[in-house]
Amino acid sequence: MSGHDDQLGHHIRRLGNHELNELLLQLPTPCFAGLVEVALARPVLPAGLVLRYEPALGVDGWTVVACAPSRQLGTLIRDPDPSGRLVWRARTRTAAPVQISGIASWRRRGDAAAALAWVTPVSGARCLALAAYVRALPDSALHQLLLALPRERFDRLLEAAYQPEGSAA
Repeated sequence: MSGHDDQLGHHIRRLGNHELNELLLQLPTPCFAGLVEVALARPVLPAGLVLRYEPALGVDGWTVVACAPSRQLGTLIRDPDPSGRLVWRARTRTAAPVQISGIASWRRRGDAAAALAWVTPVSGARCLALAAYVRALPDSALHQLLLALPRERFDRLLEAAYQPEGSAA
């Protein structure tokens, strides 16, 4: 591993979530699609996404709100499954039932809320998860990924990574 990989990796990991995702969108489509397929293979509630539960109006359940800024995602309802066990079901703001990989009910409220956030683009869950996945790549893998960027964009990225601390970008 060279110092170049270390410096470039350090620079990429300092980028904000939005800035990092904008950079990744500049990858060639097949490369970006492959990255997304691996990074977003399983729904997760990424660090940085804060959810709040508020009593839902008109139903016995909770409205899920993503915070900062506040965005209503949908509703969680406690319901018996076919065996009579109480489970959580999620519905989007348009009342569409949430189902991921054939799973439509969860034993824990937090898991149902995570599934709801995963299928609701306004939550930003997938963008946060993609940024976290890329930041966790080893320097060598991150460097290989970035080499797929258009040459002029990669060159600007290298210049920014090796700019002396405190100088203007």
